[in-house]
Amino acid sequence: MIKEEHLLVDDVVAALTEPIDGAREPGGLRAQMERAAEEFDRRTAEAFGKALVDSLCEDPGDVRRLEALLILGLAHPHILGMYKVSLAAEGRRLCVLLENRGEEERARGLMELLAQHAPEDRGIQQELASMMRRCGEVDELIARCLARADEEVKKGRPMDAIPWLQEILLHDQSRRDVARMIRDLRYQEIETTQRRSRLTRGAVFVLVLAAAIFGVVARERGISSRYAALPSAGESDVGAMRARLTGLDELIDGNKVWLGMMNAVGERSDLRQRIDKLEAEQAERDRKLEQLAYQRQAMAEAARLKALDLVNRAEYEGALFQFQRALELSAPDWERRERISANVVAIQELLDQRK
Repeated sequence: MIKEEHLLVDDVVAALTEPIDGAREPGGLRAQMERAAEEFDRRTAEAFGKALVDSLCEDPGDVRRLEALLILGLAHPHILGMYKVSLAAEGRRLCVLLENRGEEERARGLMELLAQHAPEDRGIQQELASMMRRCGEVDELIARCLARADEEVKKGRPMDAIPWLQEILLHDQSRRDVARMIRDLRYQEIETTQRRSRLTRGAVFVLVLAAAIFGVVARERGISSRYAALPSAGESDVGAMRARLTGLDELIDGNKVWLGMMNAVGERSDLRQRIDKLEAEQAERDRKLEQLAYQRQAMAEAARLKALDLVNRAEYEGALFQFQRALELSAPDWERRERISANVVAIQELLDQRK
């Protein structure tokens, strides 16, 4: 049973890693990956993946089976996801195993393939650079680093281009042009940062200004609405005037500065003058009425006294007239009205009897 399982795994490895046209050159890895993507459907790929993963769990150091798994994973990425296998980590491990077996060119080809599939993986890119440096391919390494730096600049990430340029200086310190490029990129980044800072400050200032203007406008509208909602006051209605004056006092005291404040202050001053004038006129009228009432009361008292004198002299008709006149002139709440009314009735009866 064990032999049959091994035979199955070996068949899978052979199907995936069999040389194209009988050659195992480094570039053959891409052809093998493309063949795996074309010839094996999803179901077959999943069966191959299970067999390879199970066998590698028993022997993680098997180079050909790990190589077959990575070729399958590059052709069908979901296979590695099913078993939570890291393409970058296992790829670097396989490269180390291949180098230890003396297959530097194949390790180099695999690393290049991984770098193309994961261009953003800084670890793989650095590993490829180290491998090229060990192989003495300095010129190719420099060209590769320049291409990567140019790509980062085109993507708008100049600071990510600097590590690639610094990699060049590690191998060729005479490249003053590269040192100048690094300096220019840093200066450009500083300028960009400063420009963004200025734009940010400007944007913040505009936002703050807009918010302030909006706040002022909203406040003015609110105050204007409250002003318009104050109770109206007629020309001679002191009560209505006082109600509006109270509203104006609260509005002015609660809002120290606003655009319509001068109008409100002017109206408040005018209302106070009008109220003072109306109250003064009313006070004068009240004084005159009080004086008139006092005079009428005095005349009523005088008529009463005169009526009493006429009664004493038995001049009843004259006494009746004076008593009646006293009632006409006196106030309704005069304490003598009841007595005078009784006298009028008594004299009237006496005069009627004489007739």
